[in-house]
Amino acid sequence: MSCLCTHLSLSLSLVCPGPEFWCSISYFELDVQVGEMFKVQSSCPLVTVDGYVDPSGGDRFCLGQLSNVHRTAASHRARLHIGRGVQLECRGEGDVWMRCLSDHSVFVQSFYLDREAGRAPGDGVHKIYPGAYIKVFDLRQCHRQMQQQAAAAQAAVATQAAAVVGAIPGPNSVGGIAPAVSVCSAAGLGVDDLRRLCIVRLSFVKGWGCDYPRQSIKDTPCWLEVHLHRALQLLDQVLHTLPPREHAL
Repeated sequence: MSCLCTHLSLSLSLVCPGPEFWCSISYFELDVQVGEMFKVQSSCPLVTVDGYVDPSGGDRFCLGQLSNVHRTAASHRARLHIGRGVQLECRGEGDVWMRCLSDHSVFVQSFYLDREAGRAPGDGVHKIYPGAYIKVFDLRQCHRQMQQQAAAAQAAVATQAAAVVGAIPGPNSVGGIAPAVSVCSAAGLGVDDLRRLCIVRLSFVKGWGCDYPRQSIKDTPCWLEVHLHRALQLLDQVLHTLPPREHAL
């Protein structure tokens, strides 16, 4: 295990300098993006996203000033409860912590919290209560996960190619074709699947998923999508290590 950690440490340090912006934040109401993407400089590790109408800039993204001609009554009501919102903090090389400053809970989609809760990646929606300060993203875990998934897809493609030419005998081969379903699934991994590892989503006031009437975050009245640039930078490096065919994931 220590060897793995050392390898990851080296692989993360022997890369190009960090990005100019550590994250980009997009605000949505239902499935409509409202306003422009808000980028946070790497020199500013703390950013607050709130519901007030002050001008946005630097370390503060104010949602109250954003207009939406298609705004629903549900979104209008939810926006009234954002209040002081949330604070996101970039720590170390790219770990992210979140503090709920609002008087109402926020709901987070986080692969890191999924792992901590013993759930499958993408399986959970995590309720963060007012006043809580919690880690929502781990850069090393993300890097390891994207490497593992990319390697699995690469191996699956090789297995499929071998099956096509009849190199794999057995019940899963029919005339040299038709490898196992799990192999097909792995080979079908897309770049968007890997990119999702580099994103944290959170909804204000209303939750979604199996425990709520809303099945998707796009059904919630107001929510954020946070793209983490250091993780995306590492993903680009992982993709460049794959054979050209794998870029067509």
